[in-house]
Amino acid sequence: MNSKKNIIDTLRGADKASVEKLMAEEAKKNEIFAKAMERVSEVNENGFSDTVSGVEHYDRKISMKRMASIAAAAVLCTGGVLGGIKLMKDNKFKNNNNSSNTESTTDITETTREEVPYEITKNAVQHLVDGNFEHFRKFSCDYEVTCTEYDTYNKSEPYTIKGSLKLDNKNYIGWNSMEKTYAQPDHEEYVNARVFEYSYNGYRISTNETYEGDIKNKRYDVSFGGDSEYIDLVYLPYIYSSVWEKLKDTSTWDISGEKNENGRRIVTVEGEYGNDLVTSGPSEFYTADIDAETGVVLYESITNVRGEVTFESKYTNYKFDDEAEAPMSPAEFKQFMLDGGYEKYAHSRYDLDVLDGVSPATTTVAYEPVNTVVTTEAHPVPEELTGDFLRERSLNATHYYDKFSAEWTTSRKTNYGDENGPFYDDCQGTIKIDNTTMTGEYNRTEFGTDGTPYDYTHFYFLNNIYITADDYIGTEYTASHKGAEYKSIDNEFLWWWTKPDRVFFEYYGGFRYICMDNGRKRKNGNVDDIINESEWTINGERYENGRRIASVSFSYEQLHEGQYEPMIITADVDVETGIWLANELYYMTDSGEKGMLHSSFKATNYKFDGEAEAPMTADEVMTYLDENDYGLAQSPVY
Repeated sequence: MNSKKNIIDTLRGADKASVEKLMAEEAKKNEIFAKAMERVSEVNENGFSDTVSGVEHYDRKISMKRMASIAAAAVLCTGGVLGGIKLMKDNKFKNNNNSSNTESTTDITETTREEVPYEITKNAVQHLVDGNFEHFRKFSCDYEVTCTEYDTYNKSEPYTIKGSLKLDNKNYIGWNSMEKTYAQPDHEEYVNARVFEYSYNGYRISTNETYEGDIKNKRYDVSFGGDSEYIDLVYLPYIYSSVWEKLKDTSTWDISGEKNENGRRIVTVEGEYGNDLVTSGPSEFYTADIDAETGVVLYESITNVRGEVTFESKYTNYKFDDEAEAPMSPAEFKQFMLDGGYEKYAHSRYDLDVLDGVSPATTTVAYEPVNTVVTTEAHPVPEELTGDFLRERSLNATHYYDKFSAEWTTSRKTNYGDENGPFYDDCQGTIKIDNTTMTGEYNRTEFGTDGTPYDYTHFYFLNNIYITADDYIGTEYTASHKGAEYKSIDNEFLWWWTKPDRVFFEYYGGFRYICMDNGRKRKNGNVDDIINESEWTINGERYENGRRIASVSFSYEQLHEGQYEPMIITADVDVETGIWLANELYYMTDSGEKGMLHSSFKATNYKFDGEAEAPMTADEVMTYLDENDYGLAQSPVY
């Protein structure tokens, strides 16, 4: 009524031009509304209104506000993505020295509270739960999660989690505090833990305190997980919930009732899930209370075929929007961390200064071609080889040649004893390196256990730029995707080594034993994964393709999930450069002999220096990525 009165008042005092403009806008609005209504009609005709057997009939009415919001979001997303790709194509690694330290966004559009339809269908419930933390501005609660049996999904023993969370989607701030205790913390993997998480401006600050009575450590990690419109908390209760997965099949559950609690309209659903081999019926029965406006699962309970509750998650003291408790400010959380005596993890990319309101720098990484001539000095090889000499050459293999190219294959036979076997069985690819220009390319195709390729990955080393291009064609578990990102060489090797002064691809099997800082320690002083290495034994020599090759073997212990596994490795080593041309990795038996084969690698058609095939140049890489629609973008961690 008020809107009609405003229009009339405007028309009375308007000139001819204003009237014509207003009428044109009104006609356009009517056209959009008519198309939207036509879309609603199509949706209803295609069966998006369900009839639930055995319960009251619910008829979902689609909100026009939601349709308009989705359309607007689609336009904005499309424009942003295409604009970013076009900028990369136009600039092609051109230097942009305009650093931008931007304050957190304050001009934020208010989220419109959706109307809850009088009757709610199963499709409406499913839609809400699938994106439940997107349908509110603010939310706070206490929570408790209990698992009473071995959880194969989270790979843990019985546990209890108690915590609280406060989320502010309007200002992109999140806070989570949780304590996880195990029923029987009897070994290192299942130790009680206390975690504090804070998300601000795309950063996530998380602590890790493990204890068996007393606190064992108090450390924090700062990472960047997205843009400033992103709350990045990984231990929220819904991570442990599986209701969204169970609701996908609407034939296995029903809406069993409604209730009002704390002023909220709550829908209760009940269903069954899984397959019990003994009874040939469902293996789980579940019930859940779902907030009808936001889709937040306020309560969930799972029961097995014996009638035992195996999992339960419940929110208490929950509050939404204006009534929700606000998370502490960034300055308050920073002071909380300082007062608590937390120490930063060595691998953490950032520190607590990110809480001072500074956004990630947006300076584009500038590509700097090599202008000087880089040559490899001559390195003599003794007539009589020793294990120590071959070990030294292997550790520093990148320094003993100018150029190298090869085709290669790998085969993985086991996955550290995983009864389900490895996700992939074989890989094949090519490698091309030119140390004189500091350019290189490494291409890899991964095959599933059935021999079908599922992932094509390309790595490009361009002096100070590192590019990863991934064409993942998808599996029954994960959808396909395609994309590429670039970052600086400094950040690519930040965790493991100092910046390499030669082209290096850490996943290439021929570099299996290279450590860039010429020692067996990581950059931050942590012990390497490989320890207690035995002396290298030379098992034989041969000449192949004009190269002198030595076969060696040795044993070591491989650190895996907190335990050291004894391994035996054999390798064919190019004597002049130290590059491995083949290797086989075995588990060691109790008697110290070769056991089950873990994995193998072999290089073929290998060439060195003047005979080696050249990698693509920076311009050729850009052209390839453009023509194949990889959508190159700068990595958040550049």
